[in-house]
Amino acid sequence: MPEVLDAASRELAANAVWYEERRSVYGSRFIDETEDIFRLLDESPLLGPPWVLEGVPPGVRHVVLRTFPVLVVHTEEDEDSVRIISARWASKQERSLFRSYLKGTHD
Repeated sequence: MPEVLDAASRELAANAVWYEERRSVYGSRFIDETEDIFRLLDESPLLGPPWVLEGVPPGVRHVVLRTFPVLVVHTEEDEDSVRIISARWASKQERSLFRSYLKGTHD
């Protein structure tokens, strides 16, 4: 399974709680879908398009969950290893946050 940074883990947990509060079982569906993506990333570390925004380091990719509007942002650490660095709402406003957030993950 991919390595999940602490910040990404907190984002995933917060999203699961938010969905569960909206409707029973949505939180567990969110977690199931996230785990499905993690398994896919384990098999295909280059899954998802590269993030081509100014200020984002090379090698950063993103995948949108099937059902939920959440981006899972990841990097391929080596041929057999993926690191999940963020799991945020998929919106244009979030893009600027990724630039500053990602800067610290590749130093």
